[in-house]
Amino acid sequence: MNRSRVVCVVSCVALCLAMLVGLMSAPVVTAATEEESTEEEEEAPPPEPEVEFNLLAKYPKLSGPADTTFEFEVEFSYRHAKEPRDFELRVTAPQGWLASIVESSYKKDKRLTAIRLDKFSVKESVVVIAMAPFWLFPEPGDYTLQMEAVSDELEASVDLTATITARYDLHVETATGRLNTKATAGKENKFSIIVTNIGTDTLNKITFSSRKPSGIGNEDWSITFEPDKIESLAPMDDVEIEVTVEPPSKAIAGDYMTTLKFDTDPDLSSEPPKLEMRVTVSTPTKWGFIGAFIVAAVIVGVVMVFRRFGRR
Repeated sequence: MNRSRVVCVVSCVALCLAMLVGLMSAPVVTAATEEESTEEEEEAPPPEPEVEFNLLAKYPKLSGPADTTFEFEVEFSYRHAKEPRDFELRVTAPQGWLASIVESSYKKDKRLTAIRLDKFSVKESVVVIAMAPFWLFPEPGDYTLQMEAVSDELEASVDLTATITARYDLHVETATGRLNTKATAGKENKFSIIVTNIGTDTLNKITFSSRKPSGIGNEDWSITFEPDKIESLAPMDDVEIEVTVEPPSKAIAGDYMTTLKFDTDPDLSSEPPKLEMRVTVSTPTKWGFIGAFIVAAVIVGVVMVFRRFGRR
């Protein structure tokens, strides 16, 4: 019986000692764990600063005729960098186009292939200059260009759209280059004019008209064209037109002004051309003889009158 009591007492004492040792060691372990965690946090490297790089076009879409010089202003947005960076610049354009990157619209002779952007927050801008091969008469429509800026792992790009619109234009001149011609009253007198399409698209239904000279016999003037119209005229093609001018038979000799006008479909992009022609009219030879005969008859009559009255 005594042995059982001894064993029970010893067990209780051992249990108490074990609990006491556990309570004493727990705070030490916790403190050590917290200390190790703090040391690890202090040794961890700081996070890399965020880097942002973008390209933004102020006006990404421009339009104009084929011979337009398109100018796109592009802005760089660059921030949170540790040090300045050099960015390689390049522009990709449709086949046959001329394109370059310049400092500004006022410094087009200074072409750029790279740019250095300072650290921290920076905003810089350049201008992309683009020109279509207008001498090849490109079709009206949208043409896409792309500008890129690259520096190691950093790169950005922006799309630019050049919309080519048709330009309708017409040039007219006389075959001789002179704006005067001679004509005989009552007779057909001819001269030629050259009509040229100097636009970028086909012109259809080119028609001709005239404003007849003012003065005596105005309504009797006749001005005709052969052919009387042009159905279709491609860019840079030309057609020779014969103009026939017939002054009225009773027209008085002298200079008269006539205006030749030209209309097209579609309407021209600028004011339609016109030719101000000076027509120098002379009378037929027979009327000259008749006039001379009348003058001679008057002179003879005057002489005979003087002789008759002189004898008296």
